[in-house]
Amino acid sequence: MSTRKASATEYVAECFWPGVTKTDLVRLDARVLASVERTGGAPDRVRYLGALLLPTDEVVFCFFDGPSAEAVEAAARRAKIPFERILESVRVPSVRRD
Repeated sequence: MSTRKASATEYVAECFWPGVTKTDLVRLDARVLASVERTGGAPDRVRYLGALLLPTDEVVFCFFDGPSAEAVEAAARRAKIPFERILESVRVPSVRRD
């Protein structure tokens, strides 16, 4: 059973980040968590779901859910995420087949 609100949509912040390291992502994680905590129980609450680093391409994807791309963008700007764009995303869970 999911505790996510039906109105929340998933988004990804796409970042081209030359020289990015895992340490950079640990620092980013702390900034993003502080940023989204500021939204508290507000109607524009954004949740941070984590990040994915593609080191060879120097690309980072930061995953969120929230009520709008604008709310996610505001949280990402507060956290100083070096994003190029915020995109709506769809996650397809794996279905185990034996």
